Amino acid sequence: MSEYQDHVRRTLEGQNVDRGEDLGMDAMRWTPAPVSDAGSDEAMHTAADTAHALLDRAADAYLSLLNAVLGDGTHHMVANASTPHGDLTEGQELTVMGDALIINEVASTRVCAVIAASMVGCATGALVVRTFAPDGSEFVRGWKVRNFWLRPLTSEAIREAYSTDPNGVPLAPEPGVEFRQAERVPRPAQDQAETGDRAASRTAPRDNRPPNRRN
Repeated sequence: MSEYQDHVRRTLEGQNVDRGEDLGMDAMRWTPAPVSDAGSDEAMHTAADTAHALLDRAADAYLSLLNAVLGDGTHHMVANASTPHGDLTEGQELTVMGDALIINEVASTRVCAVIAASMVGCATGALVVRTFAPDGSEFVRGWKVRNFWLRPLTSEAIREAYSTDPNGVPLAPEPGVEFRQAERVPRPAQDQAETGDRAASRTAPRDNRPPNRRN
């Protein structure tokens, strides 16, 4: 099993025991493409605007998932992106109980950054969530990043992804874990209409984006 696959499985299973461990930006570092000396200021501004737009989009998708989909319980979340410059992986644990939310904002930012990296045209990515529900059940759901949003995976798709290593070799099934069809993640404009006031009132990670980029 690769180090990457082991990290994903351990995070989903809640076995990364050192909660104080800083996953660090090393986990998100890749070698940038060389910049041409002929690159114009306009091109640089365009690239920066694109990056901001992707981060905004990723944050919208993340918050919509958090507010309208995850539900009560403790959630182990892993986001990964495959880019021409390498693979990125970030994980976090969060707990939702009614309107209460226990979350690490730094980890949330890193997960959003990986989702944003998945939205670049030449990249692919996914988000997998393993939930420990208040009733004692455990289940896994997954979403693929496609067309600048989180798209639900079927129960069979997430079972296959979770039950094979990067080389396609089957892994032994884990007892007691249910693989579920993921729910659709609503667009921000639909949140109020489809989920009601409860979604709007739940505490969410602090929005540190500039005011002109929050809509």
